[in-house]
Amino acid sequence: MSILLAAWLYFSGIFITSFVKKDISFIDVGWGPAFSWLVMAGILFGPHEIGQIQALVGALVFCWSLRLAWYLHGRNKAKGEDPRYTELAKNWKGNYWINAYFRVFMVQMVLCLLVAIPIFLVISAPAASLTVTAVIGGMMAIIGLVIESIADFQMARFQKIKPRPSKFCRLGLWHYSRHPNYFGEIVFWFGIAVTSFSVPYGYFALIGPVTLTVLLLKVTGVPMLEEKYRSHPEWSKYESETRLLIPLPKY
Repeated sequence: MSILLAAWLYFSGIFITSFVKKDISFIDVGWGPAFSWLVMAGILFGPHEIGQIQALVGALVFCWSLRLAWYLHGRNKAKGEDPRYTELAKNWKGNYWINAYFRVFMVQMVLCLLVAIPIFLVISAPAASLTVTAVIGGMMAIIGLVIESIADFQMARFQKIKPRPSKFCRLGLWHYSRHPNYFGEIVFWFGIAVTSFSVPYGYFALIGPVTLTVLLLKVTGVPMLEEKYRSHPEWSKYESETRLLIPLPKY
């Protein structure tokens, strides 16, 4: 119950900030730190002391969430509200901000809780020492974090090029994958789930990364981005030459 309350307080706070800023898309900046907030809530209100596995997962989640927030804040601060949310709000009836609270912020709270299941399993378990499985999961998470960070850096670098040689980024990892940042994020959360296998009921942790993967590949991430650019004259060639997700040569 304390975790649910912590999540509600956090996302309600992000909603209030968005209301003051008149920008729903601030929720994107708040997404990453939500997981750090849940880690802290779990540590403060959890029934057990913190062991090595708990410390590992907490440290990894803090690094991932703060890096993502820093990157998105820097990317979005000069752009205004994300057009995705403007499009989403077109069919809303009634008060705009009431709709935003329930349709955006509370929905993202539920999704956050699902993705964070590995965190809850680890934090709520008795203090545990590192295992081989936990180390493997931790290494997976670090690899995913590095891939996501490199992809974001390369995209930021590409966006500064004037004039750009192409509509679509082909620098580094983006030469091989249309969404290497998503690939890194998926690997990160599967790594956190594997780390969770070392605590009781740990295999339920797979619900988290599977939920995230479905969201990114089938709901909000890839479909919305690719639909936006599908009519561009360079798209067909770009799509045929570049993998969707895994940054490896296509042929």
